[in-house]
Amino acid sequence: IGGPSPSILLNNYYLYGLGMAAVRVALFGCGAIAKHHLKALQLSKYATEVTAVVDVNRKVAEDFTKHLPLGTQCKIFDTIDEALEWKGFDAAILMIPHHLHEPYAIRCMEAGLHVFLEKPLSHTVRSCVNVIEAAKRAKGVFMVGENSPHWPEVAKATQLLREGVIGDTYFAHANYWESIGRDMFNLEDASRRQVTHWRYDPAQAGGGVLMDGATHWVRPLRTWFGDITEVVGVVGHPYAPSKGESLVQALFKFENGKTASLYCNYMDIPMTPLPFFQIFGTKGEITIDGSFDGGMSLRTRAHPEAKDYGSLGGYTGAFPPQMETFLRAIVEGTTEEIKANPMQALQEVLVAKAIYKSVTTKHWESVNVENVIEFDSIK
Repeated sequence: IGGPSPSILLNNYYLYGLGMAAVRVALFGCGAIAKHHLKALQLSKYATEVTAVVDVNRKVAEDFTKHLPLGTQCKIFDTIDEALEWKGFDAAILMIPHHLHEPYAIRCMEAGLHVFLEKPLSHTVRSCVNVIEAAKRAKGVFMVGENSPHWPEVAKATQLLREGVIGDTYFAHANYWESIGRDMFNLEDASRRQVTHWRYDPAQAGGGVLMDGATHWVRPLRTWFGDITEVVGVVGHPYAPSKGESLVQALFKFENGKTASLYCNYMDIPMTPLPFFQIFGTKGEITIDGSFDGGMSLRTRAHPEAKDYGSLGGYTGAFPPQMETFLRAIVEGTTEEIKANPMQALQEVLVAKAIYKSVTTKHWESVNVENVIEFDSIK
């Protein structure tokens, strides 16, 4: 990634010139996603300074600091205890295994820090509820990093739906697929292919693909169609290194009577690209291309040949505006979007857990805390 561009440096100097202190940030976890959040920090109009990185693997942390601007004074810590004892930061960005979300988030909130927590909210429903209760007591900003609302193509689709361009919507289909080793995160990394990797252990991740990347596909469906009330699904385990599911087929019922389907396939084989999303209405269809680089098209009765929007920024285009939302809340004050964020994130976990329950019961299952909190495991 390298350091910020001259324009970013000038912007930060301009903010310093106005007497605005930089937001001091600690990054917890230095994996692949951390580079995207770092770049988002560097692109922000708000002055930020990465003062600490925390990772159990010191070499990974040391290598990560090479992406910081030259001259950055950044501490490296092995544990959260050391970082919190130092107290040299205002905000914590948590990019850690799911089973650590609750203890890390709560400790950071209790320390008076602003907290950005990568999705999902946590690995179990009960743990999610504990985090939400802690956030209600916290003095700082708390935000769960579900980036799909800021995904440029998803945002454009949302705009077109609000404008009624495809008429009354009645169905949507979502395809979350990753060809491991060939996608944007280069998951051919040897550590990601080991059974012991935390993402492949349901006890740490809370499940399989439904509790990982699929949350980014569930949120847009909820944005477009509303609350999901019932789900039914089947899962498979074709990707041998993962103990959790790597294949999912699920149907959703929404509160307004609409329906949608979700297909997930996480496998280390070449795959024919499938559209990430198709939204159907009485006047046409919106398609978001199956590429992390972006792309979308619109077909209507008036333009059946399709209007091609090309790439509007792609999946990675979601990271800068997402981080900007978090920083804006810190600098200018919280917003209704921030206040609603934790409960929105809880819904994605409830959807995943309800699907897991339906796999066992072989029935439609309700998406609510009471129905799934006691059934919180992968079968």
